[in-house]
Order: sequence, then C-alpha cells, then structure tokens
Amino acid sequence: MYTLIQKVIDLNESKMWYLTVISLIIILVVVMILRLEGRRKRILANKIPGPDGSIFIGLLPLFLQGPEKLISSGLKVYQKKMVSGGFNFKIIKSFIPIFYEESNVLNNILKQNYDLKSNECDISSPISMATMEMIGKTALGVKFYAQNGGRHRFVENLQTAMIAWEYRITHPWYLSKTLFRLSSVNKKHDQSQKIINDFTDEIINKKLDELNQNANNEKKVETDDEDISRKTKTVIEILLGNYHEMSHEQIRDELVTIMIGGQETTAMANACAIFMLAHHPDVQNKVFEELQSIFSIGDQNRSPTYEDLQQMEYLERVIKETLRIFPPLPVFGRSLEEEMQIGEYLCPAGSTLMVCPLFLQSSTQYFTDPEKFNPDNFLPDTCRSRHPYTFIPFSAGYRNCIGIKYGMLQMKTVISTLVRKNTFFPSDRCPTPKHLKLMFLTTLKFVDGCYVKIVPRTP
Repeated sequence: MYTLIQKVIDLNESKMWYLTVISLIIILVVVMILRLEGRRKRILANKIPGPDGSIFIGLLPLFLQGPEKLISSGLKVYQKKMVSGGFNFKIIKSFIPIFYEESNVLNNILKQNYDLKSNECDISSPISMATMEMIGKTALGVKFYAQNGGRHRFVENLQTAMIAWEYRITHPWYLSKTLFRLSSVNKKHDQSQKIINDFTDEIINKKLDELNQNANNEKKVETDDEDISRKTKTVIEILLGNYHEMSHEQIRDELVTIMIGGQETTAMANACAIFMLAHHPDVQNKVFEELQSIFSIGDQNRSPTYEDLQQMEYLERVIKETLRIFPPLPVFGRSLEEEMQIGEYLCPAGSTLMVCPLFLQSSTQYFTDPEKFNPDNFLPDTCRSRHPYTFIPFSAGYRNCIGIKYGMLQMKTVISTLVRKNTFFPSDRCPTPKHLKLMFLTTLKFVDGCYVKIVPRTP
C-alpha cells in the first residue's frame, strides 16, 4: 500500500515538474518576444528620468495596481520626472439644432431616471447615450436611437471593441500584437471590428450611390439599419467629397476614429462639467445668470443659435476648467518618424512618446492651486501668461484633435440646455469632488457612475 501511494506521489510530482518547465518556457518566450521588439528603444528610454523602460520591470507594476490606482501612481512618477527638468465651420454650425434636440431628449430621460425621494441620478450613462446619438447623426447621418434604449449593431460592437482595448491596457503584455493574437479577447475584438467595418462600408457605399445619383437631392433615405437625414451635411459627406484623394479604407478609419473620439471624450466632459457645477453653486449661479441674459429676449425655451453659444463666455471657461481637471484623454502617444534630440536625451525613430495632459494640467508649475476648480484660470489675460501647451486636452500642434470646435459647440449646447432647465446639487453618494472615483483605460472613465441631485427649475 505504501509503495502504491509513493508511486502516485512520484507521478504527481513528475506532472508538476513538467507543468513548471512548460510554464517557464512560455514565460521565457514572452520575455524574448517583448525584448526583441524594442531593445534599442528600451536602452535609450532608460536614460530618461522615469520608470524602467521594460514592461515587466517598469510598467507592469503600475498596471497591476488596477485602472483606478493607475492615475495616482502615474502622478507620483510624473512628479519625480518634473523636478528634472477641423471640420468646416459652416457645417459644424448646422449641427446645433441636432445638439439641442438630443439635449432635450436627454433632459427628459434624466427626469425619468432620478430618484423621486432623493433626487439622485447617475448622469454618466444617459449623457453617454445622448452623445452617441449626436455623433451618429452628425458624423454618419444615422439614427441609433441610443437614448431610447435602441440596440444597434454599430453601437454594441463599438463598445465591445473598446472593452478589448481596455483589456489590453490592463494586461500590458497584450500590447504586443504578437501576443494579443493568442488571446481569447482578440477573437471577440476581431469579430466586433469586422461588424463595425462592414456597417461603415455599407454607409459609405450607400452615400456614394446617393451622391452619384443626385448630389443636390435633399431627400431622406430609409434603410433597415438607419435613417439617413439630409437636412444637414454630415462628416461622411465631407470626407466623400475627397473620395478621389482618400482610399475607401482611409475614409472608413477616419469615421470610426471620429465616432470613438467624439463620443467618449465629450460624454465624459459633459458629465464632469455638470458634476462640478453641482459642487460649486456659485459657479453654477454665474452660468445660469449668463444664460438668463442671453435668452432674456424672445422665447426663453428656444434653441440656441451660434451667436448665443458664442456669448457663453463664462460657460466656456467652466468647460475648459473641467477639461483641465478631467481631460477625457489623460495620456496620448506620438510616434517618432525620425530620431529626435530632446534636451540631453536621444529618442530613437519608431519610439512612442507619451504625453500626459492629466499631470501636465495639474502641475503647480503652471497653475496656482491646481486642485481647485476655478474657471478664472481661463480668463484671457491669465491664458496669455501661460505657455499655450500647458493646456492640451485636445492635444496640440498639427496633429491636434480635428473636433475641437465641434466638441465645444456640442458641450455648450448640452450643458446650457440642462442648466436652463435644472439646478444641480451634490448627491449623498458623492458628497465632495474627491469622492468621484475615476480610472484610466482608453479614456478617463467613472468607476461607479457620476451621481448628482437634480431639481427641475420652475418656469
């Protein structure tokens, strides 16, 4: 009996040894792949002050702390480094009625969603769906019915693709394309990406046929998946005007990028702006007084005009201050086509430089009391006293976001509409701004929603 038990033990130990050897081989292969992919870049990167340039030594410990702690941990790293050293505007204006229409739908949905006893409401999801509907109408000319709970294949698969990207960020070894192809998430991502591309191809082809038949025809075309509105010229029509200069794939990629960038970023900014107004009643009162002055003549419930939005100077400062504290894209990269000398450090060609608006815009080097919410940070004279690149929520230079003007008009329309109709207060679930939990995935996101109290204004 003892001999039999000993054989079983020996067999199990043999299996464990075998599995251990296989695991070590897999780990070594992963390490070799990652090291071979960027040995020279890593050597030069390690000369620059900051974390070790390798994934396993320098970056993995940061990412393994989770997306919520990534911001605070990254800030500590940044502080250590700190001591060492468009669209056609006429077309954008035509989108304002769409922004206002969907803002009113959003207002009604918030009224339906807030708790009748506490007046509390998570505004993050409703604002996100409103923004999705706006970008769908203005970029693709498509009605997603996102605010009304409609299930659209583009919206659903876009969210699946974004989740896959977030998974790669929280599991940084999958940032290697070679390794990501071996994961189960890659299959889901590829399936969703194909559906997104197929849908966008359908829209492009239908638009091309439509434009070829009659470029000036303002009719409305209905399909199984969407209604194409001809009231305004959409982004897709602008791109198709350059169809002979851009490939089909380039146009498709541009549209998908606009959908992702335009939806995620402005939704976050709108929610954070309302949240900060709820926690700063003096600022909210100033915004409301400005709106009262603008809409004092004629129908106070009318849609804002472009001229109205231009007069919302204080609200614009509020939005910029929100973007300073909560940049929707807290980190972005720039790939170097050529070697570049930055100070005493050589950055090799093919490297990716990481720029962190979240940390830059909260630096005491450029902003007094940066944790304080202060729209006066964007008074004209104050802005002129700072370097222009100390505030870059939309990036900067010739590679900056093409949707800056679009985003500002959309955010002004949404926020002004909601403030005209409601007063916002802090919720019991999130009594101070410090209680708002954020995490960094592909963009800045809420951990468990964005709660405020909503009290409709009396006519």
